[in-house]
Amino acid sequence: MARRKTWPVGQCRVCLGWGEKPQYADCVACSSWRHLHPEQAPCRRCGHTGHLNTDGLCRLCLQAIRTFDAGWIADPVVGRPCQLALILPGVRLPRSQPIDRPLKGRPRDASRPRSWLDRQRIASAEPSDDPRVCPPAVRGQLLLFRPRRQLAQEHVRRIRDRDLAGYDRLQAIAIAQATEQSFSKMWWRAACWMIRLALAVRDADGEDLVAEEVLDDLPRSQNAVADILREAGLLRPRLRRRPAIPPKPHRSCRHCDCWGFRSVCSGCSNWSTWPGRHPVGDCGRCGRRSVPLRNGICRACCLHIDQHGPDARKETWTQLWFGGDLAPRLAIRPGALGYDAPHHKARQRAAAARPPAPPTSPHLVNPAQTTLFDARRDWTCITVGELDRLPSLTPAAEALLDDFRHHAKQQGWDEQVRRLAARSLRILLARLGADAPIHEADNRSLPADRPGTSARRILQFLTRRGLVVPDPARQVDIHQRAIEQRIQTFPEDIADELRSWVLVLRGEGRREHPAMPFETIRKYLGYLHPVLTAWADRVTSLREVTKDDIRDALTQRPGPTGRDLLSALRSLFQALKQERLIFRDPTRGTSLSTSERLPVPIPTDRLHGLIDRAGTPMAKLVVALVAIHGLGRRETRCLLLADLDIARGRLTVRRDLRHTVYLDELTHILASDWLRDRHQRWPLTANPYLLVSQQTAADDRLPPVSTMVMNDIFRPLGLTLSKLRQDRILDEARQTADPVHLMRVFGIAAETAMKYIYAAHPEHRPALWR
Repeated sequence: MARRKTWPVGQCRVCLGWGEKPQYADCVACSSWRHLHPEQAPCRRCGHTGHLNTDGLCRLCLQAIRTFDAGWIADPVVGRPCQLALILPGVRLPRSQPIDRPLKGRPRDASRPRSWLDRQRIASAEPSDDPRVCPPAVRGQLLLFRPRRQLAQEHVRRIRDRDLAGYDRLQAIAIAQATEQSFSKMWWRAACWMIRLALAVRDADGEDLVAEEVLDDLPRSQNAVADILREAGLLRPRLRRRPAIPPKPHRSCRHCDCWGFRSVCSGCSNWSTWPGRHPVGDCGRCGRRSVPLRNGICRACCLHIDQHGPDARKETWTQLWFGGDLAPRLAIRPGALGYDAPHHKARQRAAAARPPAPPTSPHLVNPAQTTLFDARRDWTCITVGELDRLPSLTPAAEALLDDFRHHAKQQGWDEQVRRLAARSLRILLARLGADAPIHEADNRSLPADRPGTSARRILQFLTRRGLVVPDPARQVDIHQRAIEQRIQTFPEDIADELRSWVLVLRGEGRREHPAMPFETIRKYLGYLHPVLTAWADRVTSLREVTKDDIRDALTQRPGPTGRDLLSALRSLFQALKQERLIFRDPTRGTSLSTSERLPVPIPTDRLHGLIDRAGTPMAKLVVALVAIHGLGRRETRCLLLADLDIARGRLTVRRDLRHTVYLDELTHILASDWLRDRHQRWPLTANPYLLVSQQTAADDRLPPVSTMVMNDIFRPLGLTLSKLRQDRILDEARQTADPVHLMRVFGIAAETAMKYIYAAHPEHRPALWR
């Protein structure tokens, strides 16, 4: 049989108990107690200096309270004696568990027995019929004056077993009213509690009825109690007027100057309760005196810096705030300004188990290092793995990323958009750093299949700070790039002739003339592409094209398509003839018969409910401006926010001559709805145009909405903008035969105005065509 190990025997230096001491100086329990409660202070019970728990008690006094001195809780007196104990193997003393309430947010488990403290509180509970609360008086005795009573919820518990005349009847009335009005059980129970107080005051005054003045002293449910007593006939009308309750004075917080109802707001009050963390002194930033400080600055300065950014630390003034529920709060996260994370062992263990921060990237771009040759980086490595495995950011990169988040918040971007854009910038800064400009190609090379990568907004942000190296391949106009890509599909000789044609249209030929936009040249090339593709199979140069080829191509494309093709062919061969690349123009003398197409009205059933079918507030406004006021596509897109005078109901349309549109009631309502929606979605956008989209609101170039946005508005309606505008002009032409009126109202040319007049009034058409 193994021999039990023996320990030295003596007196514990903490609890003064006698027995074995495995720790050589303390017993096992006291050794654990010292590690759990390292701070020392005088004990609330015995007065000796020792290691105290959250109740302010040493371990020996806590055992004494649990063993034989439970009455100390009701009468906490300093200097109580303690009973010494023997420390015997296998004999356990009561556990030194703190005498506190259960954890916040966790209800008591009913299956478990009540705690020791709860049992002590129940044993020392107040009497169920306390004679000190509203003692009954002799009936019929006259009162010299009626005192104001300070009634509270605890007084109900102290008279819960008192026999009150008429209570059972009033309780039945309260239950009936709750059932009739579908109130909860808690409502009539709370009303019955207040009824008991009112009846107790009635008996204390020696009256048969409850005076209405008594209800002013009830802590709650005054109106409900008055209705129940009035229905039972137990309420005596008021003999004096209801006392005026002075309004709660408004005041500023003594620490942060926020405007509210308390002399010290709740946030500053929390700081005042932690003198160890927030010592009282003079603020080193704003100069406030005798306020709680954190790192030398007060809570008002912490709020100001948190709201306005790190640059506000150099200022000496603070923003004033509203108090109460409208007051701002400091961010509750570890490391935030003015916030100390609570001491939690779980967080410490998680931080210890967390892997160390990765080092910075070895591929940071050095602005002083020259480039031997340009090489495109491969960013496909970020398509796998976690983003938290990226290298750590340098201080400059951290500052740039914080600046980007602040910029995105000021621009009113959506929360998800801000998060995804910040993640993309985090990838670039982790790999390349922020000391040198970042190539545009690297930004656009982030894989699109990686969730949370974005390029456009980052490019705009970095461009404004001079941190972008433009990509030469993307400096070309988008239409010019599309033209060159389409020309490269043809054989070399035909491609060279097409490039010469483009140069002529751009004003760079043998003869000077105004340059044609690349957008128009792209349309011409779109008309020519199917014809040139067919010719390229049998000719090597456009010199070989004959009039028969032109005639065959036009024959296969009748109507408006043929007219567009003929215009493009004439432009092509006239330019080549001018540059002396062909000997003759095969389109010379070629013409197409044209028929005048008059505008046709839209059936009424297609126009019925048109505005209601539009999906968004912006779509409703656009449809109203086109269908009611006849605005064109370009006019609607380029309307400025300053052009709309919502107070006077006017809209200025910018044409060659400015035109003022007087808004009708429907359009005025739709414009107000759109302005409200625009402000709610993009409150900080600097775009000056009236109509904005999610892209243009965040674009630093401040462009108008695109044509595609306008088309998307009318596509679900089954109409086009031009058709709807033609119907509006034609309807106006039916009301008047004055072409000048149409020209002024709709900004159309004289020939177009006459076309609408002839369509609406055929009798005005001349008999002979000129």
